[in-house]
Order: sequence, then structure tokens, then C-alpha cells
Amino acid sequence: MKVSMILVIIISLFAAISTIKLAGKSDQDYRAATKGNLLNLTLIYVGLGVISVIAIAYILIELA
Repeated sequence: MKVSMILVIIISLFAAISTIKLAGKSDQDYRAATKGNLLNLTLIYVGLGVISVIAIAYILIELA
């Protein structure tokens, strides 16, 4: 169980960092056009992070 939680955390961090790095590598016109998309992706990551923390806390409480 711990291995799967650690794996999920690592994959999530990798996905978030990769998205932010790729968003910074573009020309100005493309960057302006995709600013809204980056905001949406950021909100999705924040939302999934909150849900993940709640789920992990619930699982830990139930197993304790």
C-alpha cells in the first residue's frame, strides 16, 4: 500500500513539473494563447492534490 501511494506521489510531481517546464518553452504568441490552458492544468493539479490528500488521510484513518 505504501509503495502505491509513493508511486502516485512521484508520478503526480513528475507530471506537474513537466507541464510547467514545457509551458515555459515557447514563443511569445503561443505562450499568450496557452496561458489559460496552463491555468486550467494548474487548477486540475491543485484539485487532484487536495482530493488525493483527503483520500490518503481517509485510508490511513480507516486502517488505524
